[in-house]
Amino acid sequence: MNMYMRPTAFHFIDNLSTGQYESEGQRIMELIRNGLRACMPDPKLWEPKRARIEISLAPNHPLNGKGPVLIVLDHGRGMTDPDVDRYFNWIGTPLSKLRSDQNGSIGDSQKGMGRMAAIALCKKCIDQDTPIMERIKHGYYLFSRTSKTGKVRFVPFIPERVEEEGLNIERFIDPAATEMGPLKGIQGSFTAIVVPDPIFDTHTDIYEAVKWFLPREKDKMFELLIGGKVMQPPPLASEVTVTSKDGLYRAYLGVGTKERSGAWLCDNDTAFRVASCQRMSNIIPDPLWYPDLFADIFGPGLIRHQNTSRSTLAREYTRPKNKDWQNFRMFLISQVVPAAKQLMERDIIKGDAADTLDELVGMFHEQFGEPEKPPRTPNPNPTPRPTPGPHPTPPENDPDPDPKRRRYSTIKVRDEVYKLYRGQTLDAYIYAQMSFDDPHIVNVNVRGGYKALPPTKAGRLEQGLIEILNEIGMSKFPSDPKRAMRFANEIRSEFLKKPPQ
Repeated sequence: MNMYMRPTAFHFIDNLSTGQYESEGQRIMELIRNGLRACMPDPKLWEPKRARIEISLAPNHPLNGKGPVLIVLDHGRGMTDPDVDRYFNWIGTPLSKLRSDQNGSIGDSQKGMGRMAAIALCKKCIDQDTPIMERIKHGYYLFSRTSKTGKVRFVPFIPERVEEEGLNIERFIDPAATEMGPLKGIQGSFTAIVVPDPIFDTHTDIYEAVKWFLPREKDKMFELLIGGKVMQPPPLASEVTVTSKDGLYRAYLGVGTKERSGAWLCDNDTAFRVASCQRMSNIIPDPLWYPDLFADIFGPGLIRHQNTSRSTLAREYTRPKNKDWQNFRMFLISQVVPAAKQLMERDIIKGDAADTLDELVGMFHEQFGEPEKPPRTPNPNPTPRPTPGPHPTPPENDPDPDPKRRRYSTIKVRDEVYKLYRGQTLDAYIYAQMSFDDPHIVNVNVRGGYKALPPTKAGRLEQGLIEILNEIGMSKFPSDPKRAMRFANEIRSEFLKKPPQ
């Protein structure tokens, strides 16, 4: 007898939904992307102009005891029999799909997990202060129709019911039924996801969550209505534009602000952001991972290699022997990096805060040793070896004549390597802050805006050391503040034990 595993209600709530996505915007984008594909009849073509997605917050909905609901509606083909089989029978992409479509559909990043994001959009499902036995009683509802008129498929997706009873996928209701709420009388084929007690309070909140995840080039944008208003993505950076000869690789570069920062790798076909460069600082060349660089960099076929949490590229794609990745990386090194370096020409960072950081770097090197330098990346356009003779004087506008003016320094804390980044401006009363994108990057406030620097050198070193170690401790133990504090003090004690030189 063969047995098949079934996901539990607890697994739906704590792992497949809330444990999967890193932001509210990524969650709702999963539903949007599913709707987009449903609007495109040919899986081999990505045709965003065929798609119409409507997102709304509906008050007094009958499925929520007259409370609010979130509705994500697409005017696509509805759920066909193959769609129903895949949606309700499988978590992940089944082997039959992989075998029949080994090259993937254009624009697809089908992980077979997008429906789980709807659970993470329900406030009652993700409230950690609510007992798990209560959280599993909440979820979302699916409505779908494949014809222009007629009855509507209605499926409650409630984790407790899914585990105990399975899913009743053959329930059909009248289009004027009470459960339809504001969708009563809807015309044409469609699919709608209805989420009670949504995590969003206003339509503005929804747009703010998704805006940076929308297609970054306007000609790839679909029709999106939020609260009845047509929405567009924020504009691309316009300071510097770089394009390969064949047009498949493109980069739009600018200097970031608090509103916009960080560089992303984007898919050429869909213009979706795929991977944060800050999360790939170990394989992305400087300065493309710098937090204050703002950029969207396009390459072909990236979305098929996006990881499940929608923040970086799958390791299989970025392996050294993958020619597609090497071609993309060569474009970055040969064309984007030089343009970015000119754009990010390093300003002089001076003052007590900067001097303190330089001394702290030296202290870490003495205590734990200097990190090994990574091998140099070969220059794709090497210059000829100079002929014997006197060396020319470096130009006066050399961008980095002083190594202390580098944007970051690398240190070791025991056996782990961290980058102390100088370029980011932080809150006036915060000296060090761990990067939200990379747990091995610490942003340090040395640009003259820090207002709590002690007056003495010893005091500055002590405070700087503690704040950096506290941030590293919190990155190692984000859910255990006491353990994080203990780690920081353990490292500090190691500095205190070191005999004076």
